[in-house]
Amino acid sequence: MGQINYSCLKGKIDRFKPAPAGNPHLWMLIDAGSDSFFATVNIQSSKDAPGSPVAETYLNFLVDDDYRHPIVDHLRELQPGLKQQQRTYAAGALDYIKGNLFDPRKMRVLPSQSAGSDSLIGRLQALFGLARDQNDDIVIVGSQFATSHGQTNAVFGETPAFGIDNTHMAQGDPPDIDAKLHENGTWHDGAIFLFSTTTDRVTAIFLAFQTQAWQTDAHGQALDGTTGFEAPRYDLTGGKLGNPLPAPAPLAELTSLNRLADGSSQLVVANMSTQPLDLSGWKVTTPDASLDLSATTIAPGQPLSVTLQSGFVVDTGGILSLLDARGLRVDGVAYPGGPATGWSTSFAT
Repeated sequence: MGQINYSCLKGKIDRFKPAPAGNPHLWMLIDAGSDSFFATVNIQSSKDAPGSPVAETYLNFLVDDDYRHPIVDHLRELQPGLKQQQRTYAAGALDYIKGNLFDPRKMRVLPSQSAGSDSLIGRLQALFGLARDQNDDIVIVGSQFATSHGQTNAVFGETPAFGIDNTHMAQGDPPDIDAKLHENGTWHDGAIFLFSTTTDRVTAIFLAFQTQAWQTDAHGQALDGTTGFEAPRYDLTGGKLGNPLPAPAPLAELTSLNRLADGSSQLVVANMSTQPLDLSGWKVTTPDASLDLSATTIAPGQPLSVTLQSGFVVDTGGILSLLDARGLRVDGVAYPGGPATGWSTSFAT
């Protein structure tokens, strides 16, 4: 398990500014009642080996300004302040891969900062500025640390005693990077959430490094192979950021879920390919359960209805993952739940 002091910080945005030159972060001061905390957010990678293309150091990011996921209720109920976070789904921990927080194919890459054009730091500053003006709550999930003496004095004129960093995905680092940082693990990813104080709207910000893998094992180490359900890779020819590279489409998708009155559920798995799909060794999983799919072959473009026994799906909302015979994630969804009398939901692609 990675060496991260996994924690959550909830409060109000006081100030934010770019870190001093050579430090690829955006710095923030967060007020939480009578306490003040320091938060540092990566806008560019410093993990890459010397000589790597500059464009490879730009971050994958996703901003969802109407975020919906079962985890939101837990985050909303947090009290102001900085506290340690247990590393389980049930306790509210985040995992970009196993927690099905979002569709990684929707992530994009922007330059970290660029005068007169779109940039990651520009987008973050706009979001944080609006949240501060609206007095929105901010929840930052990451790694707690004790600040060094005078660490932020030059930028803010003060330095809080404690801060939070690693507000990004913390798994899938290549072996050479993980050997130095020891951050790979599961259920300890970072993210930022902005909660409107006048509506139920939530904005979620997810960050990851281009060098990180989107298929990982139970220890957060990178797995070989892809399924098409990963963040896009970019053309970095000449060290410049180009267009996303073509990626294979996933062979299958979870398309709908119907929870019946008796507590059981019907999950529809669709073959999205042009060839028959053998499901031998495939599984549907939750954080607490796993179902081996029957040795069934689905015809091209056809659905398969899978019966999930009572208790596999919960009415308060949860997550479901589709894994292939290699243990790689082919699809992952979150469902909102519903009344005990039964409910249905479909999953958009």
